[in-house]
Amino acid sequence: MEIIKQFKLPILLFLVGILVSIFGAWMKIMHMAYADGLLTAGMLVKGVGVVAAIYLLVKGKR
Repeated sequence: MEIIKQFKLPILLFLVGILVSIFGAWMKIMHMAYADGLLTAGMLVKGVGVVAAIYLLVKGKR
């Protein structure tokens, strides 16, 4: 349970990124405007979540 508390923010960022990417993919399939921007934003948010998780892992080992 302790690990979930430690990684709450990175997990949340990653899940939000997944939701934004799914919504962007749906918009891309429907040929709606700004779908590319949503796909890019989703990937960036997921990337930030992964980097935050790696940072917490490295910080915790020291």
